[in-house]
Amino acid sequence: MKVKSKKPKKQRKALYNYKNHQRSKLLRTRLADFLQEEYGIKTLPLRVGDQVQITRGEFRDFEGEVTEIDTNLRVKIKEAAFEKADGTEFNPGIHVSNLIITKFKEEGKDMDPWRAHQIDRKSVFGFDWEEELKGPKKEKEVKLD
Repeated sequence: MKVKSKKPKKQRKALYNYKNHQRSKLLRTRLADFLQEEYGIKTLPLRVGDQVQITRGEFRDFEGEVTEIDTNLRVKIKEAAFEKADGTEFNPGIHVSNLIITKFKEEGKDMDPWRAHQIDRKSVFGFDWEEELKGPKKEKEVKLD
């Protein structure tokens, strides 16, 4: 569901009215380059417990663990925190688009089964993209006179 209007009010309203399955598509983040090469995919949904790197803003180049994911596409990271005037720590919400996943949350020794299924389903290994983009080869017909 794409909103055609450029008005901020309508953009916010559309985000508020998204259903959960539509909102989950917006909570996808890029993988680090080495993870992209290893698994053959570029993005995955963010989960609590993943290690992420912040790419934009005041906390640029910070790396930390995701502690909370807000429905308004904001993520709280344990290591990115302000100290308030009264001495308490405050973790600001960082937008999902400003993050890169560097390490997945591990349950025991294995990966989360849901995430493993997503990777298997989306992986492009075994498919030759260059061959597909070139199209089928045409053979020249030789005419015998």
